[in-house]
Amino acid sequence: MTAVEVPPVPSAARRRREAAVPAALVSLALLGVNGLAYVMTVVAARLLAPEAFGELAALLGVMFIGVVPATGLQTSAALTLGANPADRPAVLARLHTATWMGAAAVGVLGLLAVAPLVSLLHLSGPTTVLWLIAVLVPHTLVGGYDGLLQGTRRYRRLALVNTTFGLLKSGGGITGLVVGGTPEAALIGMAVGCAGTAVVGWTFSGRPGFARGLRPHIVSAAKASGALLGLVLMVNLDLLLARHHLPAELAGEYAVASIFAKVAFWLPQGISVVLLPRLAHAGGRRRLLPVAAALVALVGATVTAATAVLGARALPLVGGAEYGDALGGATWVFAILGTLFALAQLLLYSGIAAADRVAAVAVWCAVTLEAVAVEVLAVRDGLTVLTIVGIAVAASVLLVGTGLLRLWHSHGLPFLGRSRSATG
Repeated sequence: MTAVEVPPVPSAARRRREAAVPAALVSLALLGVNGLAYVMTVVAARLLAPEAFGELAALLGVMFIGVVPATGLQTSAALTLGANPADRPAVLARLHTATWMGAAAVGVLGLLAVAPLVSLLHLSGPTTVLWLIAVLVPHTLVGGYDGLLQGTRRYRRLALVNTTFGLLKSGGGITGLVVGGTPEAALIGMAVGCAGTAVVGWTFSGRPGFARGLRPHIVSAAKASGALLGLVLMVNLDLLLARHHLPAELAGEYAVASIFAKVAFWLPQGISVVLLPRLAHAGGRRRLLPVAAALVALVGATVTAATAVLGARALPLVGGAEYGDALGGATWVFAILGTLFALAQLLLYSGIAAADRVAAVAVWCAVTLEAVAVEVLAVRDGLTVLTIVGIAVAASVLLVGTGLLRLWHSHGLPFLGRSRSATG
């Protein structure tokens, strides 16, 4: 025999090794992006008065809700391209067009929401909300370009776009805080940074054009956005409720403590991003999801343990000496909350990929439960920093528990059944 075929197992192992480096680059880039966002939040906590920081934190919470269409477009594009369509250039053009339509829709909906947000967040005027819209429109475009790169597994370019995004968006926000010293100035800097990143994203994704036939992609992105909206709302609901119900100083302390929840939520993001295109296939979900969930839980446990060791020093370390009176050494509860959020996101991605409607329903049920519980305590004058975060943790435990039970039923029971049949 003069030719030897390469065995499939070594070939698969080689592909995994070749993918490890770009996957690691994406994870590092996302850590950098979230680290810069953390730095911006710390700078804001240091430079702004508690009342002004509470206003900016609430607006950033709204921003996390406003970027849901971007995340839905990214998720839909990654799953669509992860399925390896035959007419990839045409699909890329249609996904690009859907991204621009999504950005336009975000702008229109944002303008309609100006007056309600001014009233809900007790703002002095509409200016900061308008600048928030100016952040969200290019942010949506960046999400779409991330999805194109993610779905085609061009991880090095994705890492570069994410790095640029972190530098320009958070760097612009920090510059605005230093120069202007107001929440509005921070949002102006972020808007400029997002616009610049959108140009970079379009270039790195190959300057895709436009095409018709958008309906399947828009429907897919809308379904993903509906599920992700519930998750993003849950991730930020406790902060918004604290801003609405608590006195300004306590709301500011809650906002600083929420930084620890965001860190625990941010750190394992690279796992979900690299995993998402592979979730388009049922085999990938069965093989990778349990391991990914264990890794996310491990990262969260590490953050929680570190926060517990800091104890009462945690909040002053981040926000300054004026923070910490209400929480004391209980900041670790927020790290647990962030870990639960990260697990819920991973499980929801799997549900979206599997077209599992129960996953989205479970998220919205958890959001409703949390909102109702907080309102009941508000009527009874029982709200404190700890009761609000405690309710958020309880709702998240129920959500993650539901997801893990469904994961066990779909993955664990068949495996156990095969094991029993194999052993006779």
